[in-house]
Amino acid sequence: MTAMKISSVVLLAIALSSTVASAAEQGNVTGKMVINGKTIKLTHVYASAGPSRWDKKKVEIRVILSDVPLSVEELASGSKREALANAGKLHAMELILADDPMGHPGKRAMSNDIYDSAFTTAQQPMRLSGLDTFETKTDDGKIIAGHHFMESPHKFSDIGNNVTFQDDVTFSAAVAQ
Repeated sequence: MTAMKISSVVLLAIALSSTVASAAEQGNVTGKMVINGKTIKLTHVYASAGPSRWDKKKVEIRVILSDVPLSVEELASGSKREALANAGKLHAMELILADDPMGHPGKRAMSNDIYDSAFTTAQQPMRLSGLDTFETKTDDGKIIAGHHFMESPHKFSDIGNNVTFQDDVTFSAAVAQ
């Protein structure tokens, strides 16, 4: 192998490993989600920024909190996360945080997609909106930090197999651009 080929392979390997490492090491999280009385400790957090779905001039932040590390591919693909959840290998929440439409300071949780095998394949992920609270601690464009919680459990009665869900989690994460 020529020196040029070897250096190209080494550079590619370094680039790929740094991408995976940055996805895995974005921040810290403490807390849990409780599904049907089972407590799941959330140990990994990933955050990324993009144009808001509601106002393209504004930014929304997607935060994924999970009980297992996720690859770059799994972070980018909702269908990969759904497959992991359906197989019982992933318990996670995907929060969309955006500016409060009422003009209050800080971000608001616009939606919370829940990935868990308690929901049927057709229900992955189950979306929860408006029953949760996000208290912003830091939002400087580089770091998002805060406390996401529900005052009381929610029972998905008409859909969701009567699954009961509640969460209480505090996190801080670097926001990938």
